[in-house]
Amino acid sequence: MKEKSLQVSWDWSKVEDFTYWKIPDGYVMSLPYYIGKPPARIFDLGCGVGRHTVYFASLGYEVDALDLSSDAVKSTQEWLKKDRLKANVYKGKMTDITQPDNHYDLVLAFNVIYHAFKDDMIHVINEIYRIIKPGGFFFGTILTKDPNQPFYDSKGVIDEQTLIKLEEPEKGIPHFFSYTEDVLEFFKEFELKDLYYKEWYRPPYTIDGIKDKKGYGHYILFAQKPEKK
Repeated sequence: MKEKSLQVSWDWSKVEDFTYWKIPDGYVMSLPYYIGKPPARIFDLGCGVGRHTVYFASLGYEVDALDLSSDAVKSTQEWLKKDRLKANVYKGKMTDITQPDNHYDLVLAFNVIYHAFKDDMIHVINEIYRIIKPGGFFFGTILTKDPNQPFYDSKGVIDEQTLIKLEEPEKGIPHFFSYTEDVLEFFKEFELKDLYYKEWYRPPYTIDGIKDKKGYGHYILFAQKPEKK
């Protein structure tokens, strides 16, 4: 039985400090080394307010970007215009990707594809595989937790791997927590190039706060679609 689909966008009007969301991730900034020089094509899935879209556009890449939030799309478009850069930015659901087959040299999904129930997440991963060129790359983050540890907050919990956030700016957004075996299964068609675990903490940094969140983090995943035989 297919799980119920639910997609709700971030409410960016509830974000008070945009500093983090304006700085490209360090690993993402290294990706041009792998994909080569422009005019390679890049798809920024769940682009948010545009930090990675703008980064790649500034280097001369052909960038398409998608986000469910109208505010995020508008912010990204305004940032591009201000910096006199070009990219195609669309509003839409990650489960409704319409890009052509074998089209992109890189698909980026930073803190995005786990904002879904399991079935939808698997569907999105399959769609990502479809639109990447043979030999092209995927970079993304996968939310995870220790399978032996309960959720830090019982509110919004759907099952042992899924919760729906009840607080802004992610209110109403499902979060799926993948175990290691899930990640390996979901990406079995790809060739994994790098996979590591990272815990992220946000201020205020306290011992109690870190202990509460211990065992929750993200897999950082870099993978390649095999070349055609």
